Amino acid sequence: MSRVLVSNDHASPFIVYVPGITGTGALSNQFLQQTQQSFNLTQLHFPGHSRLTLEELADGCVNALAEQGRRKAIWMGESFGSAIALLIALRHPSAVEGLVLASGLTKMSSPSRLMMAARIWDSSPDAWRKNFLRKRLNRLARRCSGRLSKSQIDNFLINGQMDFVSWRLRLLASFDVRQQLTRIGVPTLYLGGEEDTLVDTQEEAKILRESLESVRTFLFPGCGHAILAERPEESLDILANFLPLARRVAA
Repeated sequence: MSRVLVSNDHASPFIVYVPGITGTGALSNQFLQQTQQSFNLTQLHFPGHSRLTLEELADGCVNALAEQGRRKAIWMGESFGSAIALLIALRHPSAVEGLVLASGLTKMSSPSRLMMAARIWDSSPDAWRKNFLRKRLNRLARRCSGRLSKSQIDNFLINGQMDFVSWRLRLLASFDVRQQLTRIGVPTLYLGGEEDTLVDTQEEAKILRESLESVRTFLFPGCGHAILAERPEESLDILANFLPLARRVAA
């Protein structure tokens, strides 16, 4: 279920990063490496050999935490990973010290669009998929002022779990925890881009503020869906200011 990609055993608090839909978090490497300098960060990978539900992925993440001898963590979920982080908080509250939701979602605003994207993905050849993603990533790289290198994009395309994208799109299409949010009692940080075309970040921030007692929301102007890749330094600064709050509440 997991492997440690970056960690700093001498720092605290303990943060577990749950990646987006391709299961690797390759695009967020710069943010993760910078975070490693100050905090104990473990990155999870999704298993690339079976179609697991969101609930099974959430349970597997908590089991991976226990395998490292940890009882609880601050869970940082990015995009698809935010759904898993929310389910961890709902299913395993004793394992959660705080939540960080990057480009996060509590419910997809257009499930039918996701189902259509899943069908298109299934019917398209692998070469088309990779060419489509490469064009999108190159567009993002230009927007990020060179923060995404060619090797980073190649790594994403080679190691990303592309065969599971359509399955995970279908999982997101039926995901909805809005009626359960009041059960989450831990400090939560929401990071989003104002120009995100995949998630309605304005609505998500509003829902979280209305549902959670302890939540901070930040929406970056001029930023799209990949906020940790587009704004790594700013995201880290906000995270660093949030973590003391999470630790105080947990204590």
